[in-house]
Amino acid sequence: YPRLSRMALDYLILSATSVAVERIFSRGRLLLSHIRNGLSGESVRALLCLGEWYRHGLLKDKHILEVTRDADEDADQI
Repeated sequence: YPRLSRMALDYLILSATSVAVERIFSRGRLLLSHIRNGLSGESVRALLCLGEWYRHGLLKDKHILEVTRDADEDADQI
C-alpha cells in the first residue's frame, strides 16, 4: 500500500527541520481566516493533511467528489 504508507508518514512523522513545519503553519494561517476561526483542532489537522496529500498527488479530484457526493446523499436521507 504505497499511497497509504505515504499518507501515514505525512500524518505521523516529525520533521527534521523547521522549514516544512513553518510552511505548513503558514498554510494553516491562510486556512484559518478570522471568519473560519471556529474550526476544531482535529478539523484543521485533517484539512492540512488533505491539502498536502492533494499537493503530492496522493489524493485526486475524483476521490473528493466521491466523498462529497456520499456525504450529500447521507444528509438527504436524514
